[in-house]
Amino acid sequence: MAWIAENRRALEARYNRPVEKIVGIVTPFGAQVREMRRACSAHKITVSGRTGITIGTVHALQGAERPVVIFSPVYSKHADGGFIDGSPSMLNVTVSRAKDSFLLFGDMDVLANAIPGSPRALLSSFLDQPGLELGFQPTPRADLQESQGQLQILRDAAEHDAFLLNVLSTDARRYLIVSPWIKLRTMERTGILKALELATARSAKIDIYADPLLNANLTPNGTNQMDEAAGALKQIGVTLHRLEKLHSKIVAVDDDLLCVGSFNWLSADREGQYARHETSYIYRGKDVEAEIRVTKEDLKRRTS
Repeated sequence: MAWIAENRRALEARYNRPVEKIVGIVTPFGAQVREMRRACSAHKITVSGRTGITIGTVHALQGAERPVVIFSPVYSKHADGGFIDGSPSMLNVTVSRAKDSFLLFGDMDVLANAIPGSPRALLSSFLDQPGLELGFQPTPRADLQESQGQLQILRDAAEHDAFLLNVLSTDARRYLIVSPWIKLRTMERTGILKALELATARSAKIDIYADPLLNANLTPNGTNQMDEAAGALKQIGVTLHRLEKLHSKIVAVDDDLLCVGSFNWLSADREGQYARHETSYIYRGKDVEAEIRVTKEDLKRRTS
């Protein structure tokens, strides 16, 4: 709902009608419908009556169209979501209701991991194209900050680099870094490669996941981007895992620190025309242990 509120003026200016008549929202579950209706009300988006925004299961939009259709599949790494594939018409009707734009707000890694040829896998292949990812500020997860620990926000490349260099210099024993893109020169220039080396020298275990499909560009020395990084990391004792269709950007430290956001830790341009404003949230405490475990299990399952 935050995205709709943030883009409300632009949408209404383009279509010359209220946003409630521009956007339709589809989700498989009644509980999610209720949550989204509450969220819309909080953002002053009308949800009731003939002027209200359409939010419901796929049946809510049967026979109707909207310029923009948002699909919220709900499922995350905690559950597979395969039941969506049991009814191919669900996604077909949902996508076909969008006259101009179809937007998915959900865990793309879950879609990418679906059975090849299934409706979710087909949707993933269609959406998983360069330049299609929406750029907007994510919201923090309340379920990961219910007890102790102050939520910390990282807002630019300098803050992200400082955070990663700092946690690598602590006495932690296990590190997980998920960065779909990876560049050796970026790691060298920022000091991250040296920090990784010092961490492994004190026997820390470091696992990095990156996507070989995104790192196939050739470097000046003739090797591809992925192989170049893999060679340098192997020399210092860091394990680089190759995982196709990777979307998450994560840093996890031991069992009590999790950083999630939109920043590509090991490749993002820190300056120049391609530098982007990125946001990540740092969660600390016992609430994150289960999330870290699920994340690691999902990554291992997808690489096996």
